[in-house]
Amino acid sequence: MKHLNALRAFEAAARHESFSKAAAELHVSHTVVGQHVRNLEEWLCAPLFVRHKNWIELTEEGRMLAPRISQGLQILSDACDAFHHSSSRNIIEVVAEPAISSRWLRRLIADYQKEQPHIQINLRSAWSPPARTSTDWDLLVHFEQRLSGSERAMNRLFPIDGFPACSPALFKRLDDPDRWLQDKSLLLIHDHGTNIWRQWFARFEPDSTAWEDGQIHSDLALAIDAAVDGEGVILADHIICKREMASGALVQLDERTLRCAWYCSLTSMHRITSPAQKRFHSWLMERAAESLAPTD
Repeated sequence: MKHLNALRAFEAAARHESFSKAAAELHVSHTVVGQHVRNLEEWLCAPLFVRHKNWIELTEEGRMLAPRISQGLQILSDACDAFHHSSSRNIIEVVAEPAISSRWLRRLIADYQKEQPHIQINLRSAWSPPARTSTDWDLLVHFEQRLSGSERAMNRLFPIDGFPACSPALFKRLDDPDRWLQDKSLLLIHDHGTNIWRQWFARFEPDSTAWEDGQIHSDLALAIDAAVDGEGVILADHIICKREMASGALVQLDERTLRCAWYCSLTSMHRITSPAQKRFHSWLMERAAESLAPTD
């Protein structure tokens, strides 16, 4: 870009309201900054600063231009950082929904890094997926409905097939576990709203409005913890809740099962996809397929 240095000089001078401070930041002389700004003014055919004896101030044109130049330079910087990060280092940035992050992905990533010690995988949990224009992630794992509208095809990992479950202590308290719905003291545990329980009741108990009550948690991971602690009944599954079901920390109350959601993966459009990232993604898809395989 012909005037990139002039734009950098203008942005720094506008931010500091000083040619001297801009020169110090850019490691050039005061004169060089002044010349860059004059060249830019000539190119734009507009004055950008009012020059006083010992200070400067932006003109109306300068005030209009400054934030746009600042934003543009930041975009260029982020793009270069993302390119360097993805192409020259074996680092993979993964962002995932909290429950799958803590109960499935974390252990798999640890296993993968034992097999591939030269690969660094950074895992970050987030209920809200990052902006698709963001340049700080390589692979996103989240609920399918939260990724809808993406310009890239999603890869389905596995579904959440939910069935009512609770802690052993809560189960023992029931007079008749087969009639658990009749126990008005039982709380339903919701994650991020009542919609999933509403769907379960609509399918299996359409005359009941019990789904309207209960404790709402911000995400599935917190809801699982609450159920394990005996706070109520959750729609658990055999993949995300595998550890809790296998250890007996959660007990299945009801065989009626609802397909609640799909977990999907999505690769970033704004970062270079390295061979290491492709291999990890393929490996992750294989592990997801294994999770779906029936067990004896």
